[in-house]
Amino acid sequence: MLDHSGSRVSKTMSKGCIQGSTCGPHLWNIILDELLEIELPPGCQLQAFADDVLLVASAKTASDLQVNINSALHTITGWGKGVKLSFSPAKTQALAFSAKAKQILITMDSHTIHFQKSIKFLGVILDDKLNFREHINHIVYKATKIFNRLSFFCRHTWGAHPENIRIIYLQVIQPIITYAAGVWGHVADKKCVRKKLLSMQRAFALKAIRGFRTVSTSAALALALFTPWILRSKRRTGSKLRASPARPHYFRLTSHWSLQLLHIFSFIQPTDIHTTHTRSGPKTRSRNFSQELTLTPPTPSPMGANLRMAELLAILKACEWASSNQHTRTVIYSDSSAAILAIQNRSNTHPLVAKIHSTVHHTSGSIEFAWVKAHVGIVGNEAADTAAKRAAKLHKAPDYTQFPITFIKHYTRSLHASVWQSRYESEPQGQHTKQHLPTIKHIIKLHSLAHNTFTLTQTLTGHAYTKQYLHRVKVTEDAVCPCDGTTVQSMGHVLEDCPRFIAPRSDHQIICSHAGVSPFNMASLLEDKEATISFIKFSEYIINHLKAFNNT
Repeated sequence: MLDHSGSRVSKTMSKGCIQGSTCGPHLWNIILDELLEIELPPGCQLQAFADDVLLVASAKTASDLQVNINSALHTITGWGKGVKLSFSPAKTQALAFSAKAKQILITMDSHTIHFQKSIKFLGVILDDKLNFREHINHIVYKATKIFNRLSFFCRHTWGAHPENIRIIYLQVIQPIITYAAGVWGHVADKKCVRKKLLSMQRAFALKAIRGFRTVSTSAALALALFTPWILRSKRRTGSKLRASPARPHYFRLTSHWSLQLLHIFSFIQPTDIHTTHTRSGPKTRSRNFSQELTLTPPTPSPMGANLRMAELLAILKACEWASSNQHTRTVIYSDSSAAILAIQNRSNTHPLVAKIHSTVHHTSGSIEFAWVKAHVGIVGNEAADTAAKRAAKLHKAPDYTQFPITFIKHYTRSLHASVWQSRYESEPQGQHTKQHLPTIKHIIKLHSLAHNTFTLTQTLTGHAYTKQYLHRVKVTEDAVCPCDGTTVQSMGHVLEDCPRFIAPRSDHQIICSHAGVSPFNMASLLEDKEATISFIKFSEYIINHLKAFNNT
């Protein structure tokens, strides 16, 4: 972190390696390593990525900051001359994060380096106030240009297929917007930033679902299954994770796990012989051992750990116990075939498996592994089973506090899905859509059965060719249905009551009665694929005939 007098100075080299050469990056790394190893004044450090080099400096006073930066730049330019590389003062930019830092004088080869309001480093625009407004404007502008080009050949009823628009959004637009969200994502909650991001995302969502521009943002994003960029940027930053009440479970893992974790027991080379019957695979055989050790199963985290990790941890503890006691021969039995297979795979990169391999390799005796069938009355295995149940109830510090990165991704994805669901339910807009599809899970299920179409979107949003909507947008003089001249022609009316569509409605109701689902409740229709397809065809028939029926 920089203090109040911190500043950044970026430099551009005038010469570099030949682009595209095979050994160019290696030669560049060899040269640049010398620069990174140079001793700089206090508070100064270099950061490099490929050929981009950044000097970060901080100090308690402005005078100290000026002396340190100028001394560091003098050292760096001197190194450059030694390796026949020159820095261009005209292209070098400086950025200060405090008022005092802006008052200092920075020189490079007798040229004054002026402070900028913002600089671009590795694709991120850093401003002197670190509010990232300029970066937000930049990425929104890039996405808008792509959207405008797409709009030239994309209309509601023709043009690019919605699935192609979705691919463009996911593979092009989303990476542009969420790039380096770990740096700027904390400002996504600001009203001005949220408004810009949602406005751009809404535009793509409307194209993806082929909806009218009056469809609400909440309904458009939900029907397109576009996770709000606000939540996605937080997923990249981990801000929700840090602020979540569940955070202690990540780093101070508890031992309350009621599952039966593992079954493991170890036998040592005999001195006094006795016989123990075990089952290994389909055959029963006898082995002679003298000592039997039943390990108390270690207690990993209830979050992020799984049964295989618990089994591997127990096997590791058994290996460490055998190695520390210097037994000449140890056979470790486990009823976890997954753990045994993982150990047998020498290419397995799991940390626990790697530690087991290392322990077995460095022990003076031999350690063997065998599988036994669970719950068949084997004495040692039943004893380990009892110990596992007892260990699951212990209130003690966890034995293993690591978890895979995939767990964090899954957890944050689930966390933000629940936040998205709560926002979807609480927002006042899109009530017609929520009546058909009350949860995001219903929308996901609908996507698995059918694609977004122009007619289906009209049915689910209520923004359709009905006279109620046309009167709202001032296309027709009234909102009544021609069927009786008094009833408002809403989407619900034409679907359920209008006599003009009684024939296709009856066919749809017959299919739904056989399936045992409600004919006009989408949440119920999704339980049967045939009924869902029937509803989609019925609504498509209505939308295609509404213009002629209304004479609009």
